[in-house]
Amino acid sequence: MSQVQLSLTPTSDDETRAPLLRVRDLSVTFRKSRGSISRTHVTIKAVDRVSFDIGESEIVSLVGESGSGKTTVARCVMGLQVASKGSITYRGAEVSGRKGRSLRDYWREVQMIYQDPFESLDPGKSVQNAISTSIRNLTGERGEEAIRRKVITLLEEMELDPSDVLNKYPHQLSGGQRQRVNIARALASDPNLILADEPITMLDAAQKMNILRLLRRLQSRRKLSILLVTHDLASAKVMSQRTLVMYLGRLVEVGGTEVVMSRPHHPYVELILQSTPRLKHSSEVQAGGQVLSSIEQSEDVTTGCAFQPRCKYSTSVCKEVEPELTEKSSGHSAACHNPLNTS
Repeated sequence: MSQVQLSLTPTSDDETRAPLLRVRDLSVTFRKSRGSISRTHVTIKAVDRVSFDIGESEIVSLVGESGSGKTTVARCVMGLQVASKGSITYRGAEVSGRKGRSLRDYWREVQMIYQDPFESLDPGKSVQNAISTSIRNLTGERGEEAIRRKVITLLEEMELDPSDVLNKYPHQLSGGQRQRVNIARALASDPNLILADEPITMLDAAQKMNILRLLRRLQSRRKLSILLVTHDLASAKVMSQRTLVMYLGRLVEVGGTEVVMSRPHHPYVELILQSTPRLKHSSEVQAGGQVLSSIEQSEDVTTGCAFQPRCKYSTSVCKEVEPELTEKSSGHSAACHNPLNTS
């Protein structure tokens, strides 16, 4: 196999000790039109000053409802979305603005698993072609026999029978099989960091836990770092050491997963914990027997805390002052004026 030298390897002891991925003050804004007769244009902060690190061989969950901005963060990390402000560094090297060979080198080490295993696979390509294309494009390997052996090894690692699936097309596979092929393709270049964007959302209940278990085994065997993007705290609990919770573009709670699950500081986390594992659309989430307002209604908040229209603990300060993400207990931060479970 041809060897390609990367420019992403750390060159000093300081870089070796630094996080694998570092995101600082990441912001993404979009222009949105409103109204059918008299149209107005507003600026939407899809991501607002988000900062976090991911260490070597660490699994971090990024949790939030649809519309929270979590997928936009992942797309920025992957280099698929241009940030309005902020910095993303991988092994100390800036990610933003990479193009051509530099971006390809980055994708060799950072790969993404998409939530829809059918849409993300080319219906006109067999399993062998789908995975071998990634091997060729990202590793520079051109030997057909070497590529075939690599594909077979990856499929076996995904607990798939190569003789059964190698020449099949996506429509001939089950949802679980398609997602395993998707994961195999993401691992074709032996990356260090995987961005898993809702990897079990499109699967049936029987397959969801199987895929999470597979990801945990792969992480342990390959020493992978994983950013798990999910709306489901139950998945985060199974997978990750740390959890970051987003609401309307901002991080509202950050801490060790076990602590966040058992003693959350932010009322939003309490809300989604009460709805787990049957979290559906935001308008269907119930807490205390009462249907709460949707995330879309929080978009109209211009001052104070964006979550306050849905918060039963809201006070006057919540309507006037936007809370900052600050430490409320050891290693556990929240953006809330009236944090829970601090005593």
